Amino acid sequence: MKIALVEDDINVRKSLSLALKEEGYEIVEFRDAVSALKKLNESFDLIITDITMPKIDGIEFVKKLNSKYDVIMITGNASLERAIECIRLGVKDFLTKPFELEALIKAIERKKIYKEKTKDKKIKAEFIVEDVNTLKALEIAKKAAKTNVPVILLGESGVGKEEFAKYIHAESCRKGEFVAINMSAIPENLIESELFGYVKGAFTDAVNDKKGLFELAQGGTIFLDEIAEMPYPLQAKLLRILQEKEFYPLGATKPVTLDVRIISATNQNIDEFIKKNKFREDLYYRLSTIPIYIPPLRERKNDILPIAKQILENSLKEFGIKRKYFSKDTEKILLEYEWPGNVRELINVIKRAVILSEDEEIKPQDLFLIRR
Repeated sequence: MKIALVEDDINVRKSLSLALKEEGYEIVEFRDAVSALKKLNESFDLIITDITMPKIDGIEFVKKLNSKYDVIMITGNASLERAIECIRLGVKDFLTKPFELEALIKAIERKKIYKEKTKDKKIKAEFIVEDVNTLKALEIAKKAAKTNVPVILLGESGVGKEEFAKYIHAESCRKGEFVAINMSAIPENLIESELFGYVKGAFTDAVNDKKGLFELAQGGTIFLDEIAEMPYPLQAKLLRILQEKEFYPLGATKPVTLDVRIISATNQNIDEFIKKNKFREDLYYRLSTIPIYIPPLRERKNDILPIAKQILENSLKEFGIKRKYFSKDTEKILLEYEWPGNVRELINVIKRAVILSEDEEIKPQDLFLIRR
């Protein structure tokens, strides 16, 4: 298991690193979040990070990770407010210094067991759909899955665009990998090498050939989230892929032939980006052969309680809790709330309630909802 250990205190970092290596884990040390973010193109199974760090603190660091990694948070300055913020971001393990090494190892093993249980399962989104608005979107997705044409998913942040992309991939006949990348999460100077790879000698640090994400998705599906954030110069290269089914890695003299299904997504108004010359109109037409609009949660009220109950059931299993249920008042609030963060917010709210509620019955105050 390869773990990134992000801790600015050198004594804590070295002692934890040594202890975890003795337990058989592969540890890569980082003194701060900035240096860690530069290396996250490497493959890590888990990230352990402090909260209080210079430049970028642990909470901002987790936000930049964009739910792509499992995280264990450690801190010497715990508070309920920070704990809630961590849970809201999807962090399930929160250790306060000083802690026993055994507690950290147990948290790591929980992550490891969960990964082992799920790694062999085919990627497939399990949709709970009862609202007519979601049914329409899902029906289009099902039809799109039987083709190889580009699909663009439109909708607010948190509505489940990546889950729809996984569903399309799973329902298709493509046997390759599902590879997802968030354009807004990668520094602009690294996007080209991440997407298209490079050959040895392409630049100073290119000591070996490196495959990009497009090549890793060969025979499968690549999901380009936040496509509107793609730098304008790279849009021409993506357009060539769509037209010619080939691309050149950085520094290469021969093209790589590509067999990849492209699904993109955005929560932005692409027409405005086109008017401002931030996005190529010809590229948009190529990407949007089949556009699918995924409605926000507030426009599919009939989905809220079924989804909430499924999240509750999954959370109880995940945290090893026997029984909890929503009170009638809680169900009423879940239906009345506007859910500006959509399904992503619903997941975090329920997980937080499961962890922090004192009784089996989850009451309205256990949701910690902020009325807006």
